[in-house]
Amino acid sequence: MRISEIDPDALTPEQQVIYDRITAGPRGQVRGPYQAWLRNPGYCDQVEKMGHYLRFAAILPGNLRELAIITVARHWKAEFEWFAHAPVALREGVSEEIINAIERGDAPVFKDKNEAAVHAFVGQLLASGHVDDGAYQGMVAMVGEDGVVEMIGLVGHYTGVAMTLNSFAITPPEGEGPNFDAT
Repeated sequence: MRISEIDPDALTPEQQVIYDRITAGPRGQVRGPYQAWLRNPGYCDQVEKMGHYLRFAAILPGNLRELAIITVARHWKAEFEWFAHAPVALREGVSEEIINAIERGDAPVFKDKNEAAVHAFVGQLLASGHVDDGAYQGMVAMVGEDGVVEMIGLVGHYTGVAMTLNSFAITPPEGEGPNFDAT
């Protein structure tokens, strides 16, 4: 890690408020990108609220949300993001075969048409910053325009997470995550 871990005993009052909110919430601990973000409490406060909404209060079904997140993680080779979300994707109903294919960088073979549509949509968005009319219309039919807004926000947010993790070299504990550089 390029930065030192946050010392809970050395936080400013602004950092302490955010730290306490994170540790008292569903995340339960400050790890991953928060090790960097807490150094800028104004930014961390806002991005934490967005992340909390997208992860715990949003409208997309859990399997579609987590499939999108691990697709982002794999695209950006964000090993901590993968480490944190692949188990959640499995719990939310994404099959182990799909997760393993994405981890290897292979094209997954989907049985669920909604998961296939999400993977294609997210893949197009990450590859070009755009989606074609078919992918867009398919997502609107599946999750509505409000769901499409959320999906795009999810991809953008977790791209920011990936960039933070990669830039600060925040990785999973030794032996706990993938080695995307080897694939």
